[in-house]
Amino acid sequence: MTLVDTLDTLVVLGDFEEFERAVKLVIKDNENFDNDIIVSVFEINIRMVGGLLSAHLLAEKIATQNGTILNWYNKELLNMAKDLGYRLLPAFNSSTGIPHARVNLRYGMKDKDLAKNKETCTACAGTILLEFATLSRLTGDPVFERCAHKVIITIYFV
Repeated sequence: MTLVDTLDTLVVLGDFEEFERAVKLVIKDNENFDNDIIVSVFEINIRMVGGLLSAHLLAEKIATQNGTILNWYNKELLNMAKDLGYRLLPAFNSSTGIPHARVNLRYGMKDKDLAKNKETCTACAGTILLEFATLSRLTGDPVFERCAHKVIITIYFV
């Protein structure tokens, strides 16, 4: 998670070769998030979804401006962010629309340890719009932005 969360730092530092190497590592090691693990919706959203989205945008920009670095890049990071976004969506099936604090990446809220848990994540509710709206706009799938808007409306009017 730390590597994904800090990819953009390599670009800020101007180390494009290291950024390319790190992007390759992330793609190779994280192609599939179909894991039977319970994660924090907030942490996965801000660090992984956000990190993948920012790295995707930077990778595309560098590829078009540089010509040799990342010329092979084909939206892999965006596809990974979309996969994670879909895996987070079951957490939003709460009575208010505010996401549950945790979700299982493979089983969603059907995980036996999560099924009885009613805890929601107000920190996530306050930050989800940035990543989920960006994810919707980059992928063309409005489900993420609609979900985030519902959370914001709930917080505002409750």
